[in-house]
Amino acid sequence: MRTIFLLLIIGMPVTAYLQEVKKYSRQKDRISIQLSEGTMQIIPISDKAIRVQWKKDSLREIKELVFTEKVPAPAMSFSDNGSELKIGTGTMSLIINKRSGTIHFNDAAGKTFLSEKPGGRSLTPSSVMGQPCYVAEQRFHSPEDEFLFGLGQFQDGHYNLRNISRKLLQVNSQIAIPFLLSSKGYGILWHQYGLTWYNPTDQLIALHKRTAPSATGAEAEVTTTSGSQRINQQQVLHEGQFNVEKEGEYILMLDLGNMDNRHLLTIDGQAVIDQSNLWLPPAVSTTIRLKEGVHSVQVVCKSDNTPALSWKAVADETTFRSPEAGMLDYIVFHGNDTDEIIADYRKLSGNVPMLPLWAFGFWQCRERYTSGEHLVRTVKEFRKRKLPLDVIVQDWQYWGKYGWGVPQFDETNYPDPAGFIGQLHELHAKFSLSVWENIDKRSAVAKEYLQKDLYIPNSPWIDIYNPETQRTHWQVLNRNLFSYGVDSWWMDATEPENDALAGKQTYFGLGNFYRLTYPLLVSKAVYEGQRTTNPGKRVTILTRSAFPGQQRYGTINWSGDIGWNWDTYKRQIVAGLNFSITGMPYWTTDIGGFFRPGPGQYTNKEYSDILTRWFQWGAFSPVFRIHGYQTETEPWKYGDTVEANMRSMMNLRYRLLPYLYSEAWQVTRNGSTIMRPLLMDFREDTLAINQPYEYMFGRSMLVAPVTEPGVTQWKVYLPRWKGWYDFHTGKRYNGGQTVTAHAPQDIIPVFVKAGSIIPLAEVMQYTGEKNMDTLELRIYKGADGQFNLYEDEGDGYNYEKGKYSLIPFKWNDKKQQLTIGRREGTFTGLLSKRVFNIKDAEKPGMIKSILYNGNLIITDLK
Repeated sequence: MRTIFLLLIIGMPVTAYLQEVKKYSRQKDRISIQLSEGTMQIIPISDKAIRVQWKKDSLREIKELVFTEKVPAPAMSFSDNGSELKIGTGTMSLIINKRSGTIHFNDAAGKTFLSEKPGGRSLTPSSVMGQPCYVAEQRFHSPEDEFLFGLGQFQDGHYNLRNISRKLLQVNSQIAIPFLLSSKGYGILWHQYGLTWYNPTDQLIALHKRTAPSATGAEAEVTTTSGSQRINQQQVLHEGQFNVEKEGEYILMLDLGNMDNRHLLTIDGQAVIDQSNLWLPPAVSTTIRLKEGVHSVQVVCKSDNTPALSWKAVADETTFRSPEAGMLDYIVFHGNDTDEIIADYRKLSGNVPMLPLWAFGFWQCRERYTSGEHLVRTVKEFRKRKLPLDVIVQDWQYWGKYGWGVPQFDETNYPDPAGFIGQLHELHAKFSLSVWENIDKRSAVAKEYLQKDLYIPNSPWIDIYNPETQRTHWQVLNRNLFSYGVDSWWMDATEPENDALAGKQTYFGLGNFYRLTYPLLVSKAVYEGQRTTNPGKRVTILTRSAFPGQQRYGTINWSGDIGWNWDTYKRQIVAGLNFSITGMPYWTTDIGGFFRPGPGQYTNKEYSDILTRWFQWGAFSPVFRIHGYQTETEPWKYGDTVEANMRSMMNLRYRLLPYLYSEAWQVTRNGSTIMRPLLMDFREDTLAINQPYEYMFGRSMLVAPVTEPGVTQWKVYLPRWKGWYDFHTGKRYNGGQTVTAHAPQDIIPVFVKAGSIIPLAEVMQYTGEKNMDTLELRIYKGADGQFNLYEDEGDGYNYEKGKYSLIPFKWNDKKQQLTIGRREGTFTGLLSKRVFNIKDAEKPGMIKSILYNGNLIITDLK
C-alpha cells in the first residue's frame, strides 16, 4: 500500500495544486474563500494564532479534541488590494495570493516569518477500509538558517528537526505531537488525528531479502567499514541499490512497519543508523552526504517485518502529509518568543493545572514490588537511610489471579489495600499505581464493560472514545483502587500499545482517523473522574503517550521502555527537550534505562557510572523518577559510593523545591516551560541554539548533563549573557564562551544566570517534613533580576480560587539592593513569619539574615 501511494505522489504535477481565489465572503469570525477547488476558511482564533482549513466536499473533521477553551474571537481586519487578500489580528497577518492561493504570514511590522510553497497544498482522494478520505499535504518554505523543534518524543536522536523525516505514530517510547516550533518566531499545529508524515521521502529503494540466518540459532555477520554487525536467527538481511544524480545531502527514511529490536542501515558498507533495544519504534531517519552515482544499502530487521527504505534530497522546505484525512487543517502561532507561542497555544487548548508539591519530590519505581508489605518495607528503608522520597510506585501484576490489566488487588499479596496504603501515608509517602486499558474480558470487572458494549470490537482495548466508557472506567478505578487511598495514576500503554487502533471501529468511527488521540481521552476520563470525586486531591497521571491538549489533564509523560547505554541516555535528553517545547511541561525517563544489563548491574563500575550520571540529570528533570525492568532500583543495591552520590542529588533536589514549585506556578499562570531548549531563552545566539545536550531548568539554571563515561571535566557552552556562575562553586564566567566545568562523579555541571535569585530550602526527607520557614536566598549579581516565590496548600485546587501567596524579590544590580516586596494573597497554612538568609553566590558565608513578616523590606548587599 505504501509503495503504491508513493508512486502516485511522485507522478502528480505540482502545478495542479495552484488554487485561484474565485470569490470570498466575510463573516463575523472568519473569511470564507471559494478556490478553484474547494473552500478555504481563514479563522483568527486569537491575537497570535490564525487557523487555515481547506476542504473539497462534505468530508471534514467534525470533532474538536484540541481547542476546547471558549476564547472570544479576536478583532479581525480585512482588505483586498486586487491581487492579495489580507486578514490581520493586530500582531500578525495572513496574506493570500488571489491567483495561486498561496499563503504567507507576516508579523506586525510586515515581515514574513512563514510562507507556503507555491503549489504545496493538496488534497488527494484516497480511501481506507472502504471509507473515503484524502491525503492532505502542505509544504512550507524553510530557510537554511532556520531551526525547528518539537513533534513530540522520538528515539531517533535528532535535535534540530529541519530536513529530518518522521513518521508521526504513537508507539512505546515514541509520542507523536504534530506541533512544530521555529527559531523564526512561529509555531505550527498540524491539526490531524491520524498518521502523519513529516518531510516524507517518496523515492523507494527496492530491497531484496537475503537468505535468513540459520534457524538453529547461529548468528551471521554483516560486514561494514565500521566493523562486523551480528544478526541473530530472528533477524534477516535486506539489500538494495539506488542512484543519485548529483552529490549532496539526502534524507533516508527506514520504516520497518512494526516495532522492532534493531535499526541497522548501512550505505556503501558504512553504518548510518545503528540502534538496538528490545523495543524500538517502527521508523527512523537520518541525513547523509552522498556522492553522485550508485550506492548499495543493507537493512537488518526482524524476520517478520517488511522494511521500506526511501529517500529524497534535502530541500528548503517543511512538509506535513496525512494519508487518512478528511480535510486540510493547520494553525499558525506567532509570538515574540516561544513562551508567548506556547502560552497562546495553551490558552486555546487548555491550561496546565498545578501538580501537587509532592510530585516534585523523588519517585521510587521498579519492575516490580510484589506485595503491600514489600512496598511498606522499602519506604521504611529509605527513611532509615536518610534517602529522600515522596512517591513509591506499584507496577503491573498486582491484579494476580484476577487477570491481565484488571484494576483490582489480588488479596494473596495485597490482603488489605487500605491498610498498606495507610501505612505508606503514615510514612509520609504517596502511592502511585499502574493501570491499563486492556482489561481481561474473562474477569468479573470486565463484565460491566461487556454488558455496555464498551470494548473496541475485536480488540482487548476499551473504547475510551465513548463517553459511557470514560464514566464506567473511572467508576471502576474509583471503586477498586482510588477509594483505598491511591494518590497517583500510572496510565501505561495509552498509545494504545502497538498501534492497536488501525483497522478497528471505535465510537468515533474508523480508528485510523483517530489513532493518535487515545491517550488524550484516557487522561480526560481519569482527570475529570477524580476531580469530581475528590477535588481536594490534585490529579497526577504518569502516562506513556500524549496528544495536543493533554496538558490540561494533570499529566506527566515518560519516555517508555528504553535501553540503558550512553547512546540511549543521550537520546533521552533531546527527546525530552523536543517534547517539552510542544507545550507538555512535565516529563521524565526511567533513570538508568528500563532494559538494564542484568544481575551484574549492581557491581559493574561502568554501569554505576552511567546510572549515576543519569540520576544526576533526573534530579534536574521536571519529574525525578527511577525505574527498571526486573531490577531492584533502590540506591543501596548499587553499593555505598553510588548510594552516597544519589543521596547527594536527592538532597539537592529537595533544596531546590521552592525554586521548582515557583517555576511550576509560572507554567500554570503564564504558560512557561520548566525544561527549556536554549532556543527559548537565547534565540539570537546561534551557538546556544545548537546545543543538543544543554538546557535551562526554569528561567535561571543552565544544566549540562555529563553524557560520556569516565570523565571528571566537562565542556559547557555558556550562552551570550551578562554573566554565569558555577552553581556548585560560585565562580563567575562571562557569557558567549565554552568553559571547562569541574565534573567528578558526584557533580553535574549547573550554571546560574547573572541576575538570578534562587531560593533554597533545608534538606528534607519528604515534602512537608519541614515548613520551609527558613530559606536561603542566593543572589547572583551582575544584572537586574526578579523572582516570585509561590506557595499554596500543596494539594487540592483552592489555588484556582485565589488561595495562594506570592512574595516578590527584586535585585537592583546598580544599587546592589534587594527588595522583598509585600506578600500578596493568603491560604490555609500560610507562614506569617519566616527567615530569609541572604547569600552572595560568589562569596562564601551568609551576608545577612532577615526576619520577614509579609511587609516590604529593602536591604543593601554591598
